[in-house]
Amino acid sequence: MDVIVETVPVTGDDLPGYAVRLYDAYLLRPELVRLATWARLERTPTGDLYHFMPGHDAQKIQSIADAQARGLVDPGIAPADVLAIVTTMSMTWSPASPMYTAHKDEPEAAHKARRTALALTVQRAFTP
Repeated sequence: MDVIVETVPVTGDDLPGYAVRLYDAYLLRPELVRLATWARLERTPTGDLYHFMPGHDAQKIQSIADAQARGLVDPGIAPADVLAIVTTMSMTWSPASPMYTAHKDEPEAAHKARRTALALTVQRAFTP
């Protein structure tokens, strides 16, 4: 679970980049998404998936709150909710996707188009 939580550090001042880095991490380590999904389905069906790791997302949330205070991220959404939404958006093509799961061996052009769409969507969603 530590690997899942710490695979990609969040930077509140670059949420689009964070989402893209998560997308890339899911391509390289799809088992992380599978493990988290399994834990959600079998072990922790509601609430904080990482409840047994107090403070696991404190730095990520603080980074987003700091970016909000600097006017870089919409302050109308709680930092924890921003983190949850961006993380979920980054999983659009992950093994947890109900629509389509990307594979690292697909053409780079497909990955580039997804990264661009993801970054643009996150930017539009959270820029004040």
